[in-house]
Amino acid sequence: MSQALKLTVFGNPIAHSISPLVHSVFAAQTGIAVDYGRTKVEGDFAAAARAFFAAGGAGCNVTVPCKPDAFALVDRCTQSAEIAQVVNTIKREADGTLLGDNTDGRGLLTDLERLNAPLAGAHVLIVGAGGATRGIVPPLLEPRLGIAQITIVNRTVSKAEAIVADMAALKLGAPGQLNACAFTELKLNEPFSVIINATSLSLKGELPELPDALYSSARFAYDLFYTPQGCTVFTEHCQRHGIPAVYDGLGMLVGQAALSFALWTGVMPDIGAALAQVRAQLG
Repeated sequence: MSQALKLTVFGNPIAHSISPLVHSVFAAQTGIAVDYGRTKVEGDFAAAARAFFAAGGAGCNVTVPCKPDAFALVDRCTQSAEIAQVVNTIKREADGTLLGDNTDGRGLLTDLERLNAPLAGAHVLIVGAGGATRGIVPPLLEPRLGIAQITIVNRTVSKAEAIVADMAALKLGAPGQLNACAFTELKLNEPFSVIINATSLSLKGELPELPDALYSSARFAYDLFYTPQGCTVFTEHCQRHGIPAVYDGLGMLVGQAALSFALWTGVMPDIGAALAQVRAQLG
């Protein structure tokens, strides 16, 4: 019997993470043994990660607030991570070097397509300008999706503007397709048809500072955060304001995790089957 792959997820807070459950489902599905844990980062991420890999770690996932630190740590990156400038997956290569990837955007896009999100011609509002937003914006700018406009709103508008500038430098998206603003600059008559909450506010039971009138034109809302019940404070708020299609981020979590698992093992799990099993196990 082969030795189980030693894996973990780094972050703070981390006790709530169901990544160990998700990867246990992948392991059972593929017959590949994994030993997947949680590691709370209270000090230096780089030191904690180096210690994990020195002790035989094969790979890890990285969540808030450590994704930018993970990008700085790795020896080389995939194109997805280079574009996003943040890393959520690290693999220790055979020569001991660390490869960084970002699977968030592809994981989200897979789930949005599964949910038949109305992206063609959409005006998308992304709330938050942290590492998660950097990960999800590049795939959303793919011409095949036909998204008309993406606005990133953030309390510190310079962070959102930095993402816009970086995407423009990489020539991603059409001119003017991606823009940034502060919450105070949001126009109440702006017809946002899709709203994505990319902040960690739902983890604290808090809502973004969006005016209620902004929800009226939306047809689809998505929270990158997830709960066992399938609803968050954000998705419940969206439902109360009449948005017909509202989802938490469990599908994205399973999708991005499957891509991480494939990077570590060379085997791609069945995302649909795994998502159904994880949701069932969460009750």
